[in-house]
Amino acid sequence: MDLDEPIVLSSVGMNGVFLSGGGARGAYEVGVLKTLLSEGPPISIIGGTSVGALNAILAATGQLDELTEVWNHLSTLKIWRPRLDVWNLHKWHSLTSTSGLKKRLKDRVHWAKIAHSRIQVFISATNISLKKSETFSNADITYRHVMASSAIPLLFPPVRIGKYWYVDGAFSLLRPLKPILKAGAERIFTVFLSPRRPRIKNISNLFDLSDRVLEVILSSAITQDRAQIENTNAEIERLKSSNIDPALFQHKPYRPVEIVAIYPSRDLGTVTSYIRFSGSKAKELIELGMSDCYQVLQRKGLV
Repeated sequence: MDLDEPIVLSSVGMNGVFLSGGGARGAYEVGVLKTLLSEGPPISIIGGTSVGALNAILAATGQLDELTEVWNHLSTLKIWRPRLDVWNLHKWHSLTSTSGLKKRLKDRVHWAKIAHSRIQVFISATNISLKKSETFSNADITYRHVMASSAIPLLFPPVRIGKYWYVDGAFSLLRPLKPILKAGAERIFTVFLSPRRPRIKNISNLFDLSDRVLEVILSSAITQDRAQIENTNAEIERLKSSNIDPALFQHKPYRPVEIVAIYPSRDLGTVTSYIRFSGSKAKELIELGMSDCYQVLQRKGLV
């Protein structure tokens, strides 16, 4: 998908969701999706990167209940294992093996359903061969694309698709909401995996610093995209108040778009919470995501 083309909006009134990256914290997104799809307005488009890509795929294939069970029984060693073949160190591309994740993706996801899903899906990965972000939609997506979108550099191995190598999409995605806009969304729910409030306290150690840096990497592009959309909304209102039809400006996303942010109501853990998978922790995060999403829907009058 070419994201450099001008935005030409299609049908009106559609609701979209963007799911950010965050490793094991992605269980929170499962809870948000469960409430959103059962209690909220109809969802037509879901975008995601990293773990958000996996959750987007399973929502589109109608496997959310199954996904909940999978998350509830996860452990770190079922997803990744540290490499022990130190005699091959000069050939390593990563510190871990993700064969467990690969097997679960291949065996459990109903890949044939994606192309015919009523939900449009957009997932992103970083093409390190061409040095750019790429976005894939329903007809393109295979388990390799999800593995690529989730391949945290150095920790997880890069993924080869065709002749190119890919890593985690969160590291190059500058306009995460643009594919959802281009698909015609009039309202976009953005799901974050860290609380909204500022972190003013002193940095306590390297782990705390790493946690804060990761939060910025995973959320800043969404925040900036949201600000750009809200600026456009304000410009549309200014044009209308001057009796100028915004539709005259074909090169801009001239339809107002509502952004609804869903943040965790509490901290989801330290930096290790991104890579340590636990069934009990996942259950806790799913329940929190369901509760937080319902409160947002209530505040917005959408239930």
